[in-house]
Amino acid sequence: MLSFVPFLRLAIARRRPRDWAIFAAYFAVIPVLLVISPSGGHKGGASTLVGGALILLIGVATVHALVAFRPGPDPLAADSLPSLPSPSNQHALATARERMHRRDEARKLARANPDLARELRIGRPDLPREYDDGGLVDVNHAPIESIAAALGLTASESTAVAAARTQIGKFSSPEELSVYAQLPPDRLDAVRDLIWFG
Repeated sequence: MLSFVPFLRLAIARRRPRDWAIFAAYFAVIPVLLVISPSGGHKGGASTLVGGALILLIGVATVHALVAFRPGPDPLAADSLPSLPSPSNQHALATARERMHRRDEARKLARANPDLARELRIGRPDLPREYDDGGLVDVNHAPIESIAAALGLTASESTAVAAARTQIGKFSSPEELSVYAQLPPDRLDAVRDLIWFG
């Protein structure tokens, strides 16, 4: 009886006459089946016809919905063909991916060899260095001013991080930083990829 619902959703999203016609066809079948349905529980040819029509409607509507909402290009998108980014955007994407890759490499190196990480000054934007760590900032050792600048912290957030670091000595995870510095988890999610705990 609700076979029309997915097609109503599709018609509202696409706003195409064809989709409205498909929705109307499914919607119109329901009252027709109710009208020809025998009342009073009588059995016979009419009930067999209605039962067969209902089974057919279930099968057709299910397959049709699966086809209309199949994975792949978004069937609700006005233009489902992917557009190529402009050259300047391609360069920006490549630069961002490269920085993320460098941060990932720097983290792996620092975990495997903490002494080498200290020598390379990973996560220390306040110190002169030659190694490019992709913008990591060590919240346990970098000055609060450098942390605030790298992570875009407000003055009150910086003060809270400094006080928490003084209190516990060293953070071990973003969750710990969030709890002790009273930073909302979604605030840290935005900068999680830049944080390092040296």
